[in-house]
Amino acid sequence: MPHEVDQSFLALPSRALADAALARARALGATHADFRLERVRSASWRLRDARPAGASDSTDLGYAVRVVHGGAWGFASGVDLTMDA
Repeated sequence: MPHEVDQSFLALPSRALADAALARARALGATHADFRLERVRSASWRLRDARPAGASDSTDLGYAVRVVHGGAWGFASGVDLTMDA
């Protein structure tokens, strides 16, 4: 079943964020780098004695950068979606 990506996620400056992260990795000597921007939606239901006791719905937005430098892998992630992060 196909899922649509909403316009608010598509409107994020993903290309600019990726370009900034990958350019910084190259400038620091990384031989490989990749960038991921993701939004994760979660929902949960709580039951008490088989009866609904609450529910929650959350959305997390963030990025991850993975690099190889000097033969070793490095990883960083964050939620500050600015070019300076």
